[in-house]
Amino acid sequence: MAETFNNSSTKLTTANSTELYQAPNSSGNKAIVLSCLVANVDGTNNAEITLWIANSSDTQLSILASTIPVPADSSVELIPNKVVLTQGQKLRAQAGTANDLHVTISVLEIT
Repeated sequence: MAETFNNSSTKLTTANSTELYQAPNSSGNKAIVLSCLVANVDGTNNAEITLWIANSSDTQLSILASTIPVPADSSVELIPNKVVLTQGQKLRAQAGTANDLHVTISVLEIT
């Protein structure tokens, strides 16, 4: 089995559900999410974020964080411990306000 460190960065440009990361989609593959850092680039207003795990068909499986406020000009770590995603599972998020939040995911992919 190969182990590869990877990351994904996404700007939440809408207040709709957005895919942040998908685990490798081959049999037996998985990903260990090491970090999910959310930065609020708005200098004045707080912004909320909701984060969840979905399957490969985008069906919500588990909410990891619900309407968490991210203060203006700061960042919040949403995954302080590890989360395992199995084959094809995704991390998805929804911002309360468009264009204020940037999300960076760090993972260890096991293929």
